[in-house]
Amino acid sequence: MTEPVYSSVTRTRRPRRRQRQAINRLGLLILLVAVLLAFSWYQYQRGTQPTQRTEPFVAAAVGDTITITAGGDINISEALLESARQSDGTYDFGPILLGAAPLLGKADLTVVDAETNFCGAPYDGANHKAPEALLRDLGQVGVDLIQTSNTVSIYNGVDGLKSTIESVRQAGLTPVGTFVSRQDWEEQKGFTMVEAKGFRVAFVSFTKGLGNLSLPEGCEKSVNLLYKDYNTTYQEVNREGIQEVLGLVQQENPDITIALLHWGSEYDEEISRTQKEIETLMLDGGVDAIIGTHPHLVGAVSQKEDTLTAYSLGNLLSVDENPGTRQGMILNLEFTKESDGTKLTGWSYDPIYLADNTQTDSGKYEILDTKKEIAIYETEYIYRVKEELYKSLLKSVEQIQSLIVLKEE
Repeated sequence: MTEPVYSSVTRTRRPRRRQRQAINRLGLLILLVAVLLAFSWYQYQRGTQPTQRTEPFVAAAVGDTITITAGGDINISEALLESARQSDGTYDFGPILLGAAPLLGKADLTVVDAETNFCGAPYDGANHKAPEALLRDLGQVGVDLIQTSNTVSIYNGVDGLKSTIESVRQAGLTPVGTFVSRQDWEEQKGFTMVEAKGFRVAFVSFTKGLGNLSLPEGCEKSVNLLYKDYNTTYQEVNREGIQEVLGLVQQENPDITIALLHWGSEYDEEISRTQKEIETLMLDGGVDAIIGTHPHLVGAVSQKEDTLTAYSLGNLLSVDENPGTRQGMILNLEFTKESDGTKLTGWSYDPIYLADNTQTDSGKYEILDTKKEIAIYETEYIYRVKEELYKSLLKSVEQIQSLIVLKEE
C-alpha cells in the first residue's frame, strides 16, 4: 500500500473575478453555510443522544468496512478557557472546534487524547482542570472515545482521575486507558471493547508516565503504563504489563485492535529505542494500528504490511509557543472484513491548524481545516483567511508533508 500523497498547493493567486462571478461565489458561500449548519445540527443530535444498540450484535460480512478517526492532544490553557468563556460564566468550546467537526464526525468511531482532568470548578489551565462542557462539545462534533491515560491522568490525584472517568461517561463518551479501581480494571480486562457496524474493536491505551508522579499503593492498576520506571527515566519497558493486557485482548478475539500510546518526548520528533521496542511488542501482540500522542509535534507514519504506526498526531487543541505545535493531523483509518480476517485497507490524514484569537474574525481561537481554508483563499471566497494566515497554512502543509514519511519495512 502506498501513502496518499496530497498535491502541492500553488502559491499563485487567481485573477479577480468579474461582478457576475462574485454573485456565483456568494451563492456558493450561502450553500456552504447551509451545509455547515445542517452538519452542526446533526452532530449536536449525535452528541446529545448517544447511539444505543437495542438489537443483537450482527457480525460484519466479507467486504464490509469501518472507518476510525483519531485526533491528537487536547491541552486546555488559560487562553483557551478565556476564549471559551461566555458572558454568563459558562463555557462553549463549540466555535473553537467547529472547523474540525466535518473531519472528526465523518468516521464510524472517533477518538481523541484529552490531556486534562475533569474534576469541577475552579477551572485552571496550569493544573489541567477543564470544564465538563468540553466533553459535551467534543461529543457534538463527533468524538466517541477519550484517551484518558496520559501525563496528567493523576495530576489532580486519584480522585481527579475517578472524576474524569465519571465525567467522560456522563457525557456519553467512552474513556480508554484509566480505571477507577483494580476491580474496574479486572472487569474491563485493562482495555475497552466497542461494537460498531458489525465490528468488535478493542482499544488499548498506555502512557509513558504521569508527570513524574507515582500511583499510590492500591491504585497500581488505575492507569496502563508503558514503563516500569514511569516516574523517573523511562528506560525499562513494562513488557509484562503490556503483554498481559494484549493477551487479555486477544482472548476476546476482536476484529480490530487499536493501541493509543502517550509516548515519546515533548517537542521532539525522534523515535527512541524504547519506542521501537514497544512498537514491536504491540504489533507482535496483535495490534493493527498504533496512534501516538504526547510530543505535540506531528511525527512520522510507518506501515508494515497490514499494520500502521503513527508516532505522533501533534496537537488537536493546544496553545503553545513552541514552533510546530499549532499544527496537527487528524488520522483516518479504513478496515475491511475479508475472508481471512479484518485488515487495514486504507489510511489518510487531514492537516489542521489552530488560529489564535488575533487571526480570526470572531476574536476566538479556532481549529482550521488547513486544506479547505487554503482552497477558499485561492478561489477568493468572501470571508477567507487573511494573507498572513494563508502563508502560515501553506508552510504548515509543507512541514507536515515532509514529516509524514511512509516507511515500509
